[in-house]
Amino acid sequence: MKEKPEVKEKDWIRVGMRDAVVCRVYSNEELTDMIEIVFIDDRNRAINIKVIWNKESGKWEFLQDGDLGGYADKYDRLREYVRILRSGKY
Repeated sequence: MKEKPEVKEKDWIRVGMRDAVVCRVYSNEELTDMIEIVFIDDRNRAINIKVIWNKESGKWEFLQDGDLGGYADKYDRLREYVRILRSGKY
């Protein structure tokens, strides 16, 4: 089991084969292994979705609860994170 890395808003993380920007870190004790991210999908759309830390694999993974995410460009609260994402990691 791998310990979850500390992350904060605007950090870059890797989820599967995707680079993503952290846009929300949940502070609720029951949700401490869950965060919200934005990433670019195969159609070049910014998507926001929740991911969870898998202690077994030591990786961030997409939740399998049917949440397909939303179009991050539609939300004012995500504008800054989408800008960071579209600017690129480097």
